[in-house]
Amino acid sequence: MTRVGFVWGGAAAAILAIGALAFGVVIVTTATPAAHVQRYLEALARDDLVSAAQLAGLEPPIAMPLGDDGEPSILRVINSTPESDGTVAVVAEYGGDDDAARVTFRLVPAPPTLGVVPAWAFAQTPVATLSVAADQHDRFTMNDRRLTAAAAGGPVTVTVFVPARVTARLAEPLLSAEPVTLRVTADTESPRGPAVIVLAVTPSERLERTVLRQVNHLLIECTSQQVLQPTGCPFGIMIDDRVTAPPVWKLDGVPDLTIESSERPGVWRVRGDGSVRLVVPTQKLFDGAAVVRDELVGFVFFGDLVLEPGGPLLTIYPPEG
Repeated sequence: MTRVGFVWGGAAAAILAIGALAFGVVIVTTATPAAHVQRYLEALARDDLVSAAQLAGLEPPIAMPLGDDGEPSILRVINSTPESDGTVAVVAEYGGDDDAARVTFRLVPAPPTLGVVPAWAFAQTPVATLSVAADQHDRFTMNDRRLTAAAAGGPVTVTVFVPARVTARLAEPLLSAEPVTLRVTADTESPRGPAVIVLAVTPSERLERTVLRQVNHLLIECTSQQVLQPTGCPFGIMIDDRVTAPPVWKLDGVPDLTIESSERPGVWRVRGDGSVRLVVPTQKLFDGAAVVRDELVGFVFFGDLVLEPGGPLLTIYPPEG
């Protein structure tokens, strides 16, 4: 019995020694500053923002920072260096083939997990702040998140996990803007404030077609008025002779149209020109001769355009003078 006891005792001691060794290996390989950064970047890469927030040290409730727009092809920890102040500097590289960023994270010791496993935390939360705006609109997206500014041209502040890639896009099919993409690093912010992304907005061809239909509809309604000065219309004529029958107006082709930004963000200036054909029987006051006037009358028009939730709202102003 004694010999058997010694055998089992030796086996148990060996198992405990192997277990202790394995536990030590786990600690060495997973409970290090480099491993903490690696887990954070892997969570960011798979779009697991909840895990990324926990590893970043963010406490709920929070507005979740934006994640990565795309899948990184480069994700690696380059080196880990202890600093004299007790922090550890971990240099990592993360991103795509053409925009990978090299970022230095600084970590500090955290309360041990289960009281025994060493733990680490970021000395500074790995998030950055951006200011995003569309110069003539109030709605846009960052990655898949829809954002609305307080007013057209106004900024919206967002936070982003470092080193995520974010893309700002316009959220309005009637307007156009080239998307803006940025790889966010700790250097994105400066003492002067957050980095600023501004989308340069222009009218889309769809908006031009929509407004042109509205202008044509207005002009056709104007031509239905059998008077020399149609009410609320950009054209009309004064005739000194006597009109002997109602005048007839007819739109002559499609008017030229231009939509451009104004000094008021969100309000677009509309201007254009065209011509209408007028046919009107008259009697000359001088000699009483009957004459049918058939002529083209040119006109110009100006207006304002605002994109309302229900669609474009066009206002055409009466001609000056």
